Amino acid sequence: YCSKECQVSHWSLHKKDCRHEYMKSDWQPDWVRKNRSPAISDTSHPTRLILSGSRKPEYIWGNTPAVDCLQLSHNEGVLESLTRDFNVCFAASGDIRNMVMTVNNLPENYQGRCNILLNDHSPIITTRNILILYALLHRGPTIESAAELALHLMYSARLRAADSSELRARAQVVYGDMFPCQDDSHDNSEGPMILKTLKIRGKGKLYATQVTAHLYKEPLRMLKATHSLKDTQNALHSAMLNPKRIDYLERYFCGLKPAHRLSDFRFREKGVLFPFSVDVTEFQEPNPLMFSPDGEWLTRDDANPLFSWNINDVLHFGKEHGLDPADTFGCLFFYVKGQFMEFARRVERFNINIHVSQLEASVAAHALSRGMLNPIGKESKFDRVETSNVVDYIKIPRLLNDWSPLLNRTNVHATLLMYSMNWFLYQPAFYLLPLFGSNSSDISTYASQGTDLKSVFAQGTQSRMATVVGHCEEPFIENSEQLLSHLSSPEIKSAFETNKMHMRIKNRIHPRRYGISLSDHPSALPIRMTREEFYNTYMLGGCEAGVRFLEFENGI
Repeated sequence: YCSKECQVSHWSLHKKDCRHEYMKSDWQPDWVRKNRSPAISDTSHPTRLILSGSRKPEYIWGNTPAVDCLQLSHNEGVLESLTRDFNVCFAASGDIRNMVMTVNNLPENYQGRCNILLNDHSPIITTRNILILYALLHRGPTIESAAELALHLMYSARLRAADSSELRARAQVVYGDMFPCQDDSHDNSEGPMILKTLKIRGKGKLYATQVTAHLYKEPLRMLKATHSLKDTQNALHSAMLNPKRIDYLERYFCGLKPAHRLSDFRFREKGVLFPFSVDVTEFQEPNPLMFSPDGEWLTRDDANPLFSWNINDVLHFGKEHGLDPADTFGCLFFYVKGQFMEFARRVERFNINIHVSQLEASVAAHALSRGMLNPIGKESKFDRVETSNVVDYIKIPRLLNDWSPLLNRTNVHATLLMYSMNWFLYQPAFYLLPLFGSNSSDISTYASQGTDLKSVFAQGTQSRMATVVGHCEEPFIENSEQLLSHLSSPEIKSAFETNKMHMRIKNRIHPRRYGISLSDHPSALPIRMTREEFYNTYMLGGCEAGVRFLEFENGI
């Protein structure tokens, strides 16, 4: 990542990285070097996802790129929206990325009011979101310093002393009246829910609604924990660099360029989101928002901040700021910092109210319908409801029954958004879907991208390149008919009719699948992507080829 002159002058520092195994162009995964079958091919005894302990993982980082959920240029119109009020609901938000992207794409001179409901079922995710937002938006520090703090609270396993001090100060404002309770045997004097109103930059406010009992169970204990840096780094490594999961990590590495392998490894090793060559020794205090009360790493071993943002935009932004695209996490640092700064500036200039709540998505919908959770007034009606992949857990009919009554039916562009990662699992013989694609004869041609497949498979079906080609086939499977068949079940049809909704034939918020545009036909394949775009999206960016984005609107 440095010039030749820098490498020569500081060879003692560069040598370890330049000669690292992952930097070799002929690198092969561990299973090839040791001539064994990879764990990823043993479907009868899969290695479970590794955490540093036995707890269930928290999905603290999104695994789909951030989405502008308004997409005004394809819906209400940019000029027509300058003074328009919007109500936007993120029903199962996970982190804050989609909200940030949506606000950052409002018109530059927006004069309306935007009310946002950011809901998630997890007490830990909700607490993280509240504190990250308050650190970013509270009045006092410069926007740049607040953005960098929020970035590290969200993505770094350890913090600088000043960062830790600021986090404690923000936590004291939000939860200080609850900290004196030392265990979860409190008397519920606060009531079943805590309600907080926090002053932030600009005209709007930050509101927090959380289940009291859930707060005492883990989040407050996390904030009060006093783990050593050594213990938390061990917890980080026991999850993110666990030898039992080496095949799963190196399957991802198989498709990466050497420098990108090393950049990813370095982030897992250091646990700090920063440019590659920057010294992180001043980050000496554990980030309590990344570890359980018992010091366990919170998320899955395959979680990756790169998957939360459009990697093509990330690398372009980094290049504009003088970084080599090889430094993926350095590019991500500047990109996320830039997004957070723009978000804070807009909250300061615009009239934006953010309501963060902690409820199951269905419970939140019912509470809104009964007027028990009113972030935008007596009757909560939304111009957009983004539901993440909740449909993979509760199915489309229930999702329609829960959320379609909360759409703003006076807005013809009001949309219920969802995506499914697992829809194909419900198809007969889903593992044979590649053979059923209408373009099965073309898949290998597209996937090889000019590579001599005979020479690839001559190296063995478990070689690095064979693994890459196999992964490259999935984006080119044309299975739109199977998707439509899945959406044509009697139960789903009945739910559409009951709720007076229908599915958009052509999406206007997010393309039906990755690698195509809103102007493309929904059954289009990503055949117009450049090799670089394909690599960034599916290999480096980790986009799952089977994900399908669906949009539902008023069917009257």
